[in-house]
Amino acid sequence: MHVFLTGDRQIGKSRAVRRAADALERPCYGFRTQFLTKERGTSSLYMVSPQGEPTLDEAHMVAELRDGKMRPLTERFDSLGGALLREARQHPEGLILMDECGHLEKNAQEFQKEILLCLDGDTPVLGVLRKDQPWHDFIKQHPQVRVITVTEENRSEIDGVILELLLQKKEEA
Repeated sequence: MHVFLTGDRQIGKSRAVRRAADALERPCYGFRTQFLTKERGTSSLYMVSPQGEPTLDEAHMVAELRDGKMRPLTERFDSLGGALLREARQHPEGLILMDECGHLEKNAQEFQKEILLCLDGDTPVLGVLRKDQPWHDFIKQHPQVRVITVTEENRSEIDGVILELLLQKKEEA
């Protein structure tokens, strides 16, 4: 079973993913994203491995603030994101993290193909989906995926729900 969280911004989706991943005690592969605001208000989004310290250099930058709008570097989502997910698939003992899939990846076709390959596999996937993104339909409709909406009311017990779902055997799902 693969689990994706969705919900309003700042509701605690990524925090729940981190807590569940820590509780599962499996090595984590895949990706997480991190914003970095620099001098004069410029901002960039980086895609990094969930292991170790994040590498916030140009090679890991997948979007940047230009003309007041966050602009994706689609080729980096395809190359870097694709490489991180291919690597994750090589570790069936692990957990594949995808934190988060947002609107910036909508044209990253190679990246999306790698996501689908992960979902078709047996290694559990735990991720975050930004709300209302049409390109997420193939994730939400995948037979091995369960999407949970995080709310103020359920966020305190969401970790247990995630763990229970991830620990289900494929045939039980």
